[in-house]
Order: sequence, then structure tokens, then C-alpha cells
Amino acid sequence: MTDTALRLKNPSVTLYAFHLCQDLSQELEQLRPDADQLWQHCANLSEPLGIPELKSLPEKIPSPLSQTGNTTLTYTAPLQLPGSPLTVQVYPVKIHDTYALDLTLSCQNTTVAASEFSHFNPQGCLLASNIQASLGQTLVLYGEPVGTPEEDRTLADACVDGFFQGTDQKPEFMASGQLFGSPIFAYDNGKEKPTEQCHLLVWLNRNPETLSLVEKTSLSFFHLLCCRSKILFAYHEARWCYRQTRALYSQLEQEVTDFKELATQRDTRLEQLKQKLTDMPSKTVDYAGYLRDMKDHKNAIATNDHNYDYWLNKIREHSLEDDSIKFLENFLNQRTKRFRKQIETDLNYLKPGQQLFDQMLGSIRGIVDIEQAECDRALEKALRDKEKADQAREKQLERWIALVGTGLAVSGISSQTDAKPVESVIDPKESLDCPSAGVTPCLTYSVVFVLFHVGVGFIAALILNGIINLVSKLVLKGTGSRE
Repeated sequence: MTDTALRLKNPSVTLYAFHLCQDLSQELEQLRPDADQLWQHCANLSEPLGIPELKSLPEKIPSPLSQTGNTTLTYTAPLQLPGSPLTVQVYPVKIHDTYALDLTLSCQNTTVAASEFSHFNPQGCLLASNIQASLGQTLVLYGEPVGTPEEDRTLADACVDGFFQGTDQKPEFMASGQLFGSPIFAYDNGKEKPTEQCHLLVWLNRNPETLSLVEKTSLSFFHLLCCRSKILFAYHEARWCYRQTRALYSQLEQEVTDFKELATQRDTRLEQLKQKLTDMPSKTVDYAGYLRDMKDHKNAIATNDHNYDYWLNKIREHSLEDDSIKFLENFLNQRTKRFRKQIETDLNYLKPGQQLFDQMLGSIRGIVDIEQAECDRALEKALRDKEKADQAREKQLERWIALVGTGLAVSGISSQTDAKPVESVIDPKESLDCPSAGVTPCLTYSVVFVLFHVGVGFIAALILNGIINLVSKLVLKGTGSRE
């Protein structure tokens, strides 16, 4: 089939982008630091689209942005397609905690070849890698086919090829259906990370009621795609938390092994256990935090699952009898349920680890407390023993000083008494002053005199020491009997 046969009338491309502007950790009216990132990246489209006025988009968006949205900005791109200029409409809105963008590029009253969809995506400016919406985005290629219905799938593929011309990010065909009497084809690249996802729908208008029904359900469709993006984002975040928790699980498993080895090293383990008490709590807290976040993401999926079903029912209310929207229903019935089951499986796998690590941390803390108490008691006992030994040495020194002092005192007193009896013992014939004796007998007398009095002092000290010992024993015995 030639390219000229694959043509559409009144083509348009709509970008639905969703960016998280608030976190649970923040106050209700507080915005994330990167909340305006979506508007900034949209403003960056001014260069590839050739619309200088688009650069000032962030200043034209009211703050705070309305939940219902009341601002639609319209621009005209200099890029010309046969018969009509390119019109660009920007519709920013806040949906609960999310900034959402509806950016539509359209050409009216013109017919283009499928390959010319590249004009709607110059330099790949509408791809997720450029828009960087934190929750992801969806692209809708719309037009009125010129050929027969049998050519629709081929035409849709050709539109996708044209739109992604010059890029390596073309998504794969996933499913098809019919909405409001017109065929719709879904494409996806299967990426998990929201800023790398490429979800694209090709909607070929073959029913005169399609356009009016699209206008009636545009808000429901917008919210439906928002819920879809938030579900995928929550699952991506849950998987990220799972990987972080698995890494911590491996680290803490090694801590368990080290803890068992320390059980055999009683003499050296106290300091190592204290180090573990310093390092492990932060890891254990992080582990518990990731598990909590996984539960939050699971709840977010459940909430948006319910909301997705609500908006899908709103669309069903306007659907035609021969419509088939299983490609929308399957996301709810298959992927969302699989996401929730996977997170539940991950939590069941990781929860016992948290209990194990909490118990191990408690065991380490108990051992450290016990051993630290034993060390403190041992140190206290050593200090008491040292104090007693010091006191004993001090008393012993005082006792010796007292005994020596007593002995010297007695010796001094003895030396001052009448020396005659002593002289008569030494030599009855000589007087104390040795008037007639020689030098040698006098010296002999002096030494004996000194030794005699020292001996008297020594005997007195011994008698005093015996008295002190006897009194000490009596005191100890009396103290023991009272106890």
C-alpha cells in the first residue's frame, strides 16, 4: 500500500502528562520543590515548535491551580501543513495531588499522509524523555481515515511510524478496540519507569457521533488516564522499595552471621557489639520505612484502581452498542491485580526479616547491657580492692611510724635515766666519764650504752605491737558477733 493511500483528515495529537506536585509527607497546601517542572518542560517546547510565546507559559498558569481548571492557552505554530496552520492548545489542571497537562496540536480542514505525523513531533519533543512527567504520560493520535476500515490497522501503524520518525523510542502494538463507534489501537513500550514509558493510542474517527461523545467524556478520559499513570507510578515505586529492601536484607543477613560468630568471642565481643548497636538501628529503620512505603504504594494502587473503575463507568455510560473497550478494562482486571498481588508477595517475603532483625537488635542490646554491667561491677570491685589495699598500706605505714616513734621515745627516756646501774654492769671499777680508762674501753662503753637503750625501745615497740594486734582481734571479733 502506498503512502498516499494512508491519509487522514483533520489530524491532531494530544499529550496527556501527569506530574506529582504534593507528597504525603508535606502539609496539605505545600507543593513539592519540583512541582512546576511539568510547566517548565512544556515551555521548553517553544523552540522545537517555533512558538516563542510558549516560553512564558509558567508565568501564565495561575497559582494555586484550580482543581477544575479554567485556563486554556492557544498558540499558532509557524509550521505549516498543507492547507492549515498548526494550532497548539494548552490546558493545565490540578487533579488532587497531581499537576496534569492536556497539550493538543491540531490541523483543521486539511488532509495529511500518515508519515506527516512527524510534523507533530519535531525533534521528538513530545516524547516522555523530554516531557519528564514524574507520573508518566499518554499520547493520542487522532484523525478521520480516508481509506477503508480494512486498512485501519495498517494506517494506525503508519501513523505511529511517522510520529516516531527519527527516534528509537517507537512503542509496540498491544491491543485494539472500539470506542464511540470508532476503532482505537493501543501501543506501549513496556517500560516500568514513568519517565521512560511510552503509552500511545491511535483513534480513527469513523462515526459521526464520535467527536461529540469525545467532547462529553473528555474530563472522564483525562481522569482515567491520570489514574492509569498513578497506578503505574505506584507500582514502579513499590518495586524500587523492594530492591532497596532486598539490598538491606542481604546486609542484615551478614550482620546475623557476624552476630553468631561473636557469640564465641566473649573476651573481645563487647566493643564489636557496641559498634553494631551504632550501625544497625539506621539500617533497621530504613528497612521498616521501605516496608511502610510498599504498603502505601499498595494502598495507592487500590485507591486508583477504584477511581479508574469509576471513570471507566462514566465512559461506558456514553459508549455505543457495538463498542469494545476491553483494552481499557484489561488494564484494570489484569495488570492492576497483578501489581497488587506482586507487592503483597514481596511484603510477605520481607516482613519476617524485619522481625528477625528487630529480635537480633534486642538480643545485642541485652548482651551489651549484661556484659557492660559485669564490666562495671568488675571495675567497681577492682577500685574497691585497690582502695582497701591503699588503706591497709596506709594503716601499716602509720603503725610502723607509731611503733618506731614509740621505740625511739622509750629509748630516749631510758637514756636519760641514772647511768650508775648500767656502769656497774659494764665495769664496776670505772666511772661514767672514764677518768682513768683508755680510749678503747670508753668507745666500747658508748656502743653498748646506745645498743642497750635501743634494745629497750625495741622491746617497748614489740610490746605495743602485741597490744595493738590483740585489740584489733577483739574489735574484729566483736564486729563479727554483731553482724
